Amino acid sequence: MLLSLLVIAVCYFAGEGVSHVLPLPLPGPIVGLLLLLFAFKLWPALFTLMARHIPALLAHLALLFLPATVGIMVSYRLLDGYWPAVITAVIVSTILSLLAGVLVFRYADKQR
Repeated sequence: MLLSLLVIAVCYFAGEGVSHVLPLPLPGPIVGLLLLLFAFKLWPALFTLMARHIPALLAHLALLFLPATVGIMVSYRLLDGYWPAVITAVIVSTILSLLAGVLVFRYADKQR
């Protein structure tokens, strides 16, 4: 489990570094996820090793959202006047994410 967390942390910090050094229009965590995907493609054994820990990581997924939530709560005054737009963006993005998940599931189910 510690090795899986270490791999995730290394990819995260590498993504942050790449995002700051190169003029990419992607945030660091997204670059880190792409680096993790690339690592999985290069070393399939890494994915096999980490796959055992995925259920435990997903069980604590809410912890990954804590920093963003705390950041919003600390700087809520910056959002003053933008709450309708923020709430609308959250609702619309949630609906689109659910729809995308359903479409991917249906596509994957047809491939079986």
